[in-house]
Amino acid sequence: MSSASPPETASFPYPTQIVYDGRADEVRAAVDVAPVALEDVTVEVGARRLRIGVASDDADDDTNDDAERTVTPLPRELVFGDDREAVYNNGVLSVTLETVERWR
Repeated sequence: MSSASPPETASFPYPTQIVYDGRADEVRAAVDVAPVALEDVTVEVGARRLRIGVASDDADDDTNDDAERTVTPLPRELVFGDDREAVYNNGVLSVTLETVERWR
């Protein structure tokens, strides 16, 4: 069973897909952040949350256009495990996170 991410919010303007795949015990996220440079992208993972941040690199603009999206895509009984990978290729950030049962 897999589920897709919730609809995009206006505050995070980058096309995003987040899928939980129970058969593979993982969450996969793909974010199209082109033409943002790798050094302007951050990924933070907690036990149940994934945060993706994109910093604005517009020196001519005084406004802060940084964007951030935090999601909790897991069913209640799962947490993220230790197997984690983030890859940035041609403007697309791909994140794969292992899921494991939560200890009670």
